Amino acid sequence: MAIFLAMVLSSAQNGTIGTFQTYKALLKAMLSHIKHSDEKQRWLLASTLLNTTLAITKITWGLVMESTLVTADGIHSISDVFSALLILLALYFSAHRSERFPYGLHKLEDMAALLGGLGILFAGYEIIHSVFFEQGIRTPESIWSTIGFIAAILLIQTVFYYAELKAARRLNSPGVRADAINWLGDIGAGLVVIFGLVAHHYAIPYAQEAAVMIIILMIFQGAFDVFKEALLSLLDAADMAIEKKVRDLVIAEPGVTQIKRLTVRKSGSVYFANIELSIAETSIIEAHKQIDNIVDKLHKEIEELESVTIHYEPDHPPYQTIVELLAADKKTLSNRFGATPWLHVIKKHPDGSLISNLLIENTSKDAPKGKAFLLAAWLISRHTDTVIMGQADLDENIVALFKSLGMTLKQVATDPVYQ
Repeated sequence: MAIFLAMVLSSAQNGTIGTFQTYKALLKAMLSHIKHSDEKQRWLLASTLLNTTLAITKITWGLVMESTLVTADGIHSISDVFSALLILLALYFSAHRSERFPYGLHKLEDMAALLGGLGILFAGYEIIHSVFFEQGIRTPESIWSTIGFIAAILLIQTVFYYAELKAARRLNSPGVRADAINWLGDIGAGLVVIFGLVAHHYAIPYAQEAAVMIIILMIFQGAFDVFKEALLSLLDAADMAIEKKVRDLVIAEPGVTQIKRLTVRKSGSVYFANIELSIAETSIIEAHKQIDNIVDKLHKEIEELESVTIHYEPDHPPYQTIVELLAADKKTLSNRFGATPWLHVIKKHPDGSLISNLLIENTSKDAPKGKAFLLAAWLISRHTDTVIMGQADLDENIVALFKSLGMTLKQVATDPVYQ
């Protein structure tokens, strides 16, 4: 971006058409990419092209007509062009994923922002140095034609602002809306230029100097915002506003009982969310459906959210559940899993004190087939922590399932049961 800004200033001063050729090549590349894109991207492209055209026009007019105010206004517009270009670059590079770059190349946007911010700051410094330490304010000989020129640009900007804002509401797009609001800064800067020129015409002291300082402050503010956002993104700083919005949406979902960990990482102009939560649902199929609903809801409510990763655990009660598999005598540990006649269910507080002690019949034992898996499902649904039984050859799939869920399986010799 700094190189682009230097090319604009250099070619305007030299009266060459080099910048026009570069600009034409840039337009061709951008058009070829967004030709078949959605309406949101087309609005952003239209905004970028219009703002770039107006910025180059203002800088050229300012240099040719020798108007420091108009030149400063054009450089301020370049900062807005830069912001729009960053959004378009993010849209372009987001699709370029590979095995080495699975998250895309969004960070390139932040790196470009730092370089572009330096270019904008340097341009602002050059204006200050020129106005206050060298040749001073340059005033156009034809003030009223310059005022008419700026007024025409203001009219174009205002019409486009209302059109883009209307489209943003219709498309429900925060990105397009933010881009539309950015036009207010350019419109305000244009009004400052007109005020400065009119005040100078009526011999109000330091009117142009004050107007230039206002625009320079706007330039520095824009550069500061670009620097801050890029640096925070490169350092993976948390965006507290987006994180709060994600948290509020997730915790409002029925069945979510706790958010154990939530991080939202910004990369370019998009966000990546990583969430660890507990849900009340014990059915794996239903739990996955609920997680899918949460992901869809987050993408719908937060357009900038590029990816959501959710790790979940079934909600665990605040006590320990031990289940002993007993033989027909209701005392001896059974060496059969699915066909065990009795289940001794013991619930204890974390300190070991007894909550309940219940002996129930195993209804799975009478199933024609799949006894073991039916009992395993029952144990999981009861949030069982420990299963105790006699020595037996248990299906390795059930052993692996218990292990993955953090359940402890103890196979012991025929020992006395817990009382």
